[in-house]
Amino acid sequence: MDGDKHVLAVNNLTGRTLVLNRPQALNSLTLPMVQTIERHLKNWEHSELCNVVMLRSNSPKAFCAGGDVVQVSREWKSGNKAEAMKFFQTEYMVNHYIASYKKPVVAMLDGYTMGGGVGLSMHAAFRVASQSAVFAMPETKIGFFPDVGATFFLPRLDGHMGVYLGLTGQMLKGRDLLYSGIATHYVPSERHAMLEQRLQGLGSSDYDVVNDAIEEFVAQPEDGPMEYSLYHVREAIDRCFQHNSLESIIHALEEEKQHSNEHTSAWAQTTLDQLSRMSPSSLKLTLEQLRRGAQLNIQQAFALELGLAEKRLESHDMHEGIEALLVRKTNDPQWDPKSLEDVNVHEMNAEYFTAKYAYKPKFVHDQAAFSEYPHKYGLPSEKEIAALISGENPQAGNFRLTRDDVLQFYEREYGGKIGVKQKVGWVFDNLENN
Repeated sequence: MDGDKHVLAVNNLTGRTLVLNRPQALNSLTLPMVQTIERHLKNWEHSELCNVVMLRSNSPKAFCAGGDVVQVSREWKSGNKAEAMKFFQTEYMVNHYIASYKKPVVAMLDGYTMGGGVGLSMHAAFRVASQSAVFAMPETKIGFFPDVGATFFLPRLDGHMGVYLGLTGQMLKGRDLLYSGIATHYVPSERHAMLEQRLQGLGSSDYDVVNDAIEEFVAQPEDGPMEYSLYHVREAIDRCFQHNSLESIIHALEEEKQHSNEHTSAWAQTTLDQLSRMSPSSLKLTLEQLRRGAQLNIQQAFALELGLAEKRLESHDMHEGIEALLVRKTNDPQWDPKSLEDVNVHEMNAEYFTAKYAYKPKFVHDQAAFSEYPHKYGLPSEKEIAALISGENPQAGNFRLTRDDVLQFYEREYGGKIGVKQKVGWVFDNLENN
């Protein structure tokens, strides 16, 4: 069975590890692989011998570079629509299962983590990124939309960063994942094997105990400026991607290019170039999807994505994008409609968001319909930090805290977690400078 060949199960002491083993395809997920993952997760969840589940790759190049959408497109075009939709239905079920799993799940991210790989990792309580981890959701580039629960998790990232990442497919690397909230910990790849061994012998399903064990392997930041590729452009991202239409976003980027400093001006031009290569209909669909996602619980988010996947498979752009970028590899998709101006938002909303969907999602834990993830072991969000600095957080009392007060508060609240000092200091400096 291909699923068993491409997903290996490792049992050691009280730890269980799923190893993605399709390196020739950068571990792109197939339906048999997803079904194998589901089978093992179900067995381990009910096993008294298993305390912690880990996910990793056998290749340093990629944790998982996405789903095998080439095969999905072929199934759909050949008339086997039910099989094509079965892939998404099963994938989303497994994504939700990981989000609601009854035992700690630790995803170890090394190399490319995109699309389907993000779905396997982002919903885990613990997401451990290495220096070579690369995150991206590049679906608009192939005429699709950010799925695998992105409707839920992208709007919950700092500010409007999720919309930026979802529209542009921008890559984040290494410590970027920690500071943006995508990863909960940063552990160099050479320590991953030791970390896996530590968790295998931990003998506990207590989330705090697992967190403390991971923290033993975390690397200290280098001295000097914060290692965050968005350091100089975070505020510009919010200024430009706060808008509710692509036209307004592009206008804001044009303004940023003309009237900003060299960092943000160059970033604005790069971002405009990125957007110009994407499917216009995918861009408008994605913006609407993520705006709605901010108000949806996790089950509603997956239900919406399954419906959007069905409608997108009926479109021209998804198959054209897959053919041009992944099959022909000519990178010259002929989008239809060709421009943003040709995409009627009202017609799009009627087609994608108010129409009835033929396929319904399935959930292993059908009562798990939360609006926020149940476990939070990453860094504090920018919003949380800003609320404490401004005094809006009741824990701050009735006065504005100093920089040292804020740092001490978060060092205490997060038990000296590595990365907290850097992020809190950065947010404080941004607020002080505005």
